[in-house]
Amino acid sequence: MQIDSLKTIVFIDDECIFCNYWGNFILKNDQSNSILISPANSSFFKEIQNKYTILPNPKETIILFHNNDIFEKSNAVIKIARLMKNWHSIIIIGYIIPKIIRDFLYDIIAKNRKSLMTDSCVIDELKQRDKYIL
Repeated sequence: MQIDSLKTIVFIDDECIFCNYWGNFILKNDQSNSILISPANSSFFKEIQNKYTILPNPKETIILFHNNDIFEKSNAVIKIARLMKNWHSIIIIGYIIPKIIRDFLYDIIAKNRKSLMTDSCVIDELKQRDKYIL
């Protein structure tokens, strides 16, 4: 898959149930059907890493690749909410709360994310297989 032809990709820690849940939530609520998901340990992510050397570790944060820009942490969440269109409250709250506070809250959730969910995978592979880039 050619990197330049892609517009919106969310990279998630595929070993984290909370992250998989978030990826599934994004796909179910993406009305424009334009967001793709890629696991952090995929060969595709390695290809992106080679092209964009300043890339955060996807095991520590959600990464949004959108129109050749990279967003992480709370900025990625707000941008994803904007792309999903019907999530105005997240967008409004995101713009009211300063980034330093948003990222602090994001880091608390990220640090505890593995204890927030059960041990079962929530990726609905059969219905949304075409939305995942491996």
